Amino acid sequence: MISISTKVPEQTLVSSDSFVPRADQWVQLRDCLSEYSSDTALLLCEEEAGQWVAWVPGFGSATLNRSQLLRAVSS
Repeated sequence: MISISTKVPEQTLVSSDSFVPRADQWVQLRDCLSEYSSDTALLLCEEEAGQWVAWVPGFGSATLNRSQLLRAVSS
């Protein structure tokens, strides 16, 4: 008798917390800061733990919390 496995292989889910924000990195925002702003931001520097100064196209300079950053955007 032949035994066939029906077990589905586990898939690795990539958490939005798996990337480490760093200066000079483009990131995807969870939500736009305004109706006319981009949903991406360029991280400039970490102001304090978990707070980033960033430039957002269509908005300008902003201080973002780590929770507002969804993932890194590949260049």
